[in-house]
Amino acid sequence: MNIQQTAPTPKLVTMIPADPQMAERDLRKKHLRVAPYCRVSTDKEEQLSSYEAQIEYYTEKIDANPDWTMVRLYADEGITGTSAKKRKDFLQMIRDCERGKIDLVITKSVSRFCRNTLDGLNYVRRLKRHGVGVYFEKENVNTLFMDNEMILTFMMSQAQAESESLSGNVKWGHRKNFKDGKVYYHCKNFLGYRWGADGQPEIDPEQAAVVRRIFSRFLLGHSVRQITTDLMADGIKTATGKTVWHDSVIQKMLCNEKYIGDALLQKTYIADLFTREKRINNGELPKYYVHDCHPAIIDRETFQKVQEELARRSSLKKTSSKAKTQLGKYCGKYVLSELLVCGECGSPYRRVIWTQKGVKRVVWRCQNRLEHGRKICKHSPTLDEGDIHDAVISAMNELFRTQAARNAVKASISAVLAGEEQTLSLPAVELQIRNLQERQLELFQLIVSAGADCTDYDEELRQVNMAKTKLMAKKAELEKEQRGAAAFEERLAELDAELEQSCGALTDFDELTVRQLVSNIKVLDKDSLLICFKDGTEITQAMQRRQTA
Repeated sequence: MNIQQTAPTPKLVTMIPADPQMAERDLRKKHLRVAPYCRVSTDKEEQLSSYEAQIEYYTEKIDANPDWTMVRLYADEGITGTSAKKRKDFLQMIRDCERGKIDLVITKSVSRFCRNTLDGLNYVRRLKRHGVGVYFEKENVNTLFMDNEMILTFMMSQAQAESESLSGNVKWGHRKNFKDGKVYYHCKNFLGYRWGADGQPEIDPEQAAVVRRIFSRFLLGHSVRQITTDLMADGIKTATGKTVWHDSVIQKMLCNEKYIGDALLQKTYIADLFTREKRINNGELPKYYVHDCHPAIIDRETFQKVQEELARRSSLKKTSSKAKTQLGKYCGKYVLSELLVCGECGSPYRRVIWTQKGVKRVVWRCQNRLEHGRKICKHSPTLDEGDIHDAVISAMNELFRTQAARNAVKASISAVLAGEEQTLSLPAVELQIRNLQERQLELFQLIVSAGADCTDYDEELRQVNMAKTKLMAKKAELEKEQRGAAAFEERLAELDAELEQSCGALTDFDELTVRQLVSNIKVLDKDSLLICFKDGTEITQAMQRRQTA
C-alpha cells in the first residue's frame, strides 16, 4: 500500500519590532553619572602621592567631559586588592551602583579594581545585571559591551598572578629579616613602650609602671580577673586608650617575651593570600628568637617566675570530682583553696559556711568527704578557718625565728673574727641596737613580700646582723661594768631575748605572706597540720582551738 506524503504548510510568523526605548542602552550616546575608583596598595609616601595624583586626574577628566557628571570619587588607600572585605569605599560604590545612583565606573586598570579573579568577575556581573559598566582605561575595556568574558578573565588572572608573585616576594623578604634578627615593633598598641628619637622603641615610664604592677600582682597571687578589675577601678587605660581591660590582654602580656627585651619572630603567619586568615605558628614555619633587642621592663627572673606560675595554675586539678574535665580554675580569693589538702586521701579542702542556730561558722572540709561522705575518706576532720590561720601564723613565726637565729650566729662569728672595737656609751649602744632591730624587721618584711627564694637583701641583712650582734655583746660588757660582775648565763639569756624581739612576729593571717612562703599544708588529724615551706622546711604545727562564745 502506497502512502503519499504532502509538503508541510508554511507557518505564518509576524515580527514585532523592538521598542527602541527598551533596547540595549548605549552608554556612549547618553549623559552618564560617572564614579571613578582609585586604590593604592600600601600607605608609603610614594604610593600616597600616586593616590593623590589619581584623584586629581579623574576629577579633571570628568569635569572636561560635558556628557559626564561626577557622582563622587571612591578611593581606598593602603588597602590590598586581593580582598574587598576591608575596602569600605569599594563596597559602598557597589551598593550605590545597585541602588541606581551610578551609570559607569571608571578605574585605571584591572589590578586597581580587583586582584582576585573570582571576586572581580562576581562584582562585574553584579554591576552588569543593573546596567552599570566598568571601564578599565589601561586595557580599554568596557564590561557592558563585552560579548565574551574570556578576555576579562585572562586580564584578572594576570593581576592575581602578579599579586601572588608580589606576596611571595614580601614573604621571602620578611623571613629573611626574621633570620637576620630584624624585629618589627608596633609601639602604638604595645603597653610600656613608645617611639624614641632614634626611631627605636624606648620605655614609657608611666606605662611601664602599669606593666610592672600587672606582673607583681600576678606573682602576689591575684587572678587575671582580679588584675583587670583593679586596673579598671583605678581608671588605668589600655595601650590604645580604652578604659575596659580584657582578661585575654593580661594573659598575653604575662607571656610576652618582649617585656624582658627579647623578641620571638614569626609567631603567626598568613595561611591564604586572599582570605587573609592568620594562624598561630605551631611548627609549620621556623621561628627566630632575638635576645636583648630593646630595653627590658621586667627582669628575667621575675618573668621566669611568672611563666612557672602560669604553668602551675593551668595544671590545677579539677575543683570537683564530679566535674567532667581535669582542668581546674585558679581562684585568688582564698589562699587555702590551693594549699590545704587532706592527709588521708590527698583531696583538696574546700571552704564551707555552716549556719547553726542562726550563727554562721566558716570551716574547711575535705572535698571527697563533702561529695561522697565516708565512702572514700572516712576520717578527715572538719577544721575551723580561724584555727587554721592561727596554726599557720605560729609555723611562720617559728620559721622566722629559726632563720633569724641562723643569721645571728653567722653574724656573731664574723664580728668576733673581725675583732672590731667599740667605745660607745651604754645609751648610745642601746639606741643603735633599736635602730638595727627596726631595719632588720623591714628587711624581713621585704623578703617575705619578694618571696622565700629572694636573695636581694641577703647581704644587707648579714651586715645588720653582724653589727647588731657586736653591739649586743658590747652592751653586755658595759652593763657588766655598771653592775659589777654578771653571770655569763644571764648575758646569753639577754642575747636570746633580743633575738626573739628582732624576729618581728606575725600576729595576723596575711594571705600575701602565706602565698609567698608556704608550698602546701597537709591535714594530719584534727589537732595538727604539716606545713611545708618553699625553702624545704617542714613544721608539724599543733592546732589550738579558739574560744567561742
